[in-house]
Amino acid sequence: MPKQATRYYKVNPWKIIEEGFDKNRSMVSESIFSLANEYMGSRGNFEEGYSGESLVGNYFNGLYEVPERIETGGYLGISKKNHYMVNSVNSFYTRIYIDEKLIDLNKEKFSDFYRVLDLKTGLLTREYIFENKVKITFQKLISLKEYHNAYSILKIESLVDNVNVKVISGFDYSIVHFGKFAYWQIENHKEVENKGFIKAITKNTKMELFTTYEFITANNVKLNYYENEKIIGREIKFNLKNKETFELEKRITNYNLHKEKINEEEKSKKEITSFKEALKENEEFLTNFFETSDIEIVGDEVNQQGIRYSMFQLISTYQGLGLNNNIGAKGLTGEAYSGHAFWDTETYCLPFYLFNNPASAKDLLLFRYETLENAKARARELDCKGACYPIATLNGDEACNLWQHASLQFQPTSGVAYAIYHYVNVTNDTKFLEEYGLEMLIEISRFFASRGDYNGNHTAYGYYGVMGPDEFQMMVNHNTYTNYMAKRSFEYTISSLKFGEKTNNEAYHKILEKEKLETEEINTWLDMISKMKILYDENTKLFEQHAGYYDLPHIDIKKIPVTDFPLYAHWSYDHLYRNDMIKQPDVLMMMFLYNQSFTLEQKLKNYEFYEPRTIHESSLSPSVHSILALELGKEKEGLDFFGFATRMDLDDYNRNTCEGLHLTSICAAWLNIVYGFGGLRSDGETLVLKPTLPKSWQSYKFKFKYDNSNIEVNVGKNEIIINSSKEITVKLYDQITKIKGHYLWKK
Repeated sequence: MPKQATRYYKVNPWKIIEEGFDKNRSMVSESIFSLANEYMGSRGNFEEGYSGESLVGNYFNGLYEVPERIETGGYLGISKKNHYMVNSVNSFYTRIYIDEKLIDLNKEKFSDFYRVLDLKTGLLTREYIFENKVKITFQKLISLKEYHNAYSILKIESLVDNVNVKVISGFDYSIVHFGKFAYWQIENHKEVENKGFIKAITKNTKMELFTTYEFITANNVKLNYYENEKIIGREIKFNLKNKETFELEKRITNYNLHKEKINEEEKSKKEITSFKEALKENEEFLTNFFETSDIEIVGDEVNQQGIRYSMFQLISTYQGLGLNNNIGAKGLTGEAYSGHAFWDTETYCLPFYLFNNPASAKDLLLFRYETLENAKARARELDCKGACYPIATLNGDEACNLWQHASLQFQPTSGVAYAIYHYVNVTNDTKFLEEYGLEMLIEISRFFASRGDYNGNHTAYGYYGVMGPDEFQMMVNHNTYTNYMAKRSFEYTISSLKFGEKTNNEAYHKILEKEKLETEEINTWLDMISKMKILYDENTKLFEQHAGYYDLPHIDIKKIPVTDFPLYAHWSYDHLYRNDMIKQPDVLMMMFLYNQSFTLEQKLKNYEFYEPRTIHESSLSPSVHSILALELGKEKEGLDFFGFATRMDLDDYNRNTCEGLHLTSICAAWLNIVYGFGGLRSDGETLVLKPTLPKSWQSYKFKFKYDNSNIEVNVGKNEIIINSSKEITVKLYDQITKIKGHYLWKK
């Protein structure tokens, strides 16, 4: 694997620490020190401003803009509904003048720079000494409980006598999106002493954001109203004596009026919880979370930090606050991928929530149900029937106008079918299947029936002109992943219909009546299942990735210089498609999702064939390879890929963390522990556990929820201890085992 780690932050099991400031890593650190709570998120940029490379980013889940005009040409089927998460108000805007000099760490002298993110509280602290005159400290917090609320504290301590200080603290609506466009207009605002509210509206979508705030300082200084273009706040001037400290607390409450209706007058008068109270609530929230979900590694401090950071960002990104929310590839940490959700949600992200907060996993699926009509409209745009879920979206519409992705990739559609199966299989929530899932499955099957085709003599069925998970192969025929996942989607739809027929309840009959499903249509699906073309060689045990893959020119990926990454930025676009190099797991992805459907020999043969051809240009790639490598007894490879997955962003493996965190890859890092080392499999009739312990580790422990039980698995050198709050049935090392309370397994 030619990609290399850049170790920069101090290793600590519960903190991310930066000692000293490296200008070359400023954008990476902004991403790393991002805070969020699903409702809103903020990058870790300098509140006081920074003239160097920086992305001042503040975002709200589901608050988006659209371009004034989309150039797509005259071709039908190319999406004309582009939209993107819009960079919003900078509520942490601050400017500090010391003896009339504006603090700008890109230009002025400073020392003792220190920044730390506490994973136990979600508190971000940054401090430094400016020109040996003052010590500046910033604290930033986004509430994980009262999710409308955010806070900042500024402390200025004088190190010499008689320092003149001016502070401007406010709300900046002039922020540009993609570094080009400013989308906000202030519609209304009101100031009462040190409190106020601002109502702003986006330019094209007319979405409104209502913000209330309060400035609090114990110092005897006057807070003067400040307004400059699109910045509203307070200006404070004062003098500090030696060892004297000034402190300013800013309390912020935001309401995305696109998502919720509020009484604006009532909210503008509401008291905002103090920073101190919010910090305590955050600590309680995270304590409860880690008590039931923590992963503890003894003997590997580097990856211990990586996995805890990953879990902190996961619970910060999504909790199931609303059915209109999803998980963007960058979460709320940057503008790359425009805030869009992809097929990653159902395949990589869902398991974490499924085994830690099943209610939020259900909400992720309900997002797809709420946007079913959008998916049906998209299918019609592609001259098909049923529902085709978008490759990229915030609101359910296809937002990708790159036809080779939006019109050829059907991983989101098969991913939704898989996620319904996975959710119901683990939770046994058959009510969800009957009320929501079955309707989606029928429409998905209709799409796959209308998008595929039979060969000339009608002996084989499959998909022509598609792109599988490996995005380095375009317009291929019979991509094995696509054909196989479509087949499984048909099969699960039919088995769900049989289940509904057996229960014979009202919800089932309502769906049949609504969908007008006839026996003839089901018979057509059965024929497509029986004739689905799967490119498999019984002798070699290999699945050919797509028709003609074996004939492609071979490229030795080990000879690609590390400076060529990311390839999209250094190779011409067509160059990527002219060889057998693989971007991310394709055949192996199929074997990961439906793991129990393949033999160990099949997994081994296909892993050894495809892994050497995979460049891991996708952040989703390392974890799947690690999980399969560990299953196959390839411990060193599994560990190498694991470190890549857990520290993808902390060590900037792909050289693009500056654009925002790889949130869906962070989900995959959790999979890597629980599915990889823990050997958990959840795609069969019984939950499987088959833990392995790397030789370099002393022990590890992971926790999850299953069948209404809190489960802890502690893996040591010679024994495995499983604690379960209720009786569960698992397949432990191929042996059906009932576990309740304390269970000891000795090697």
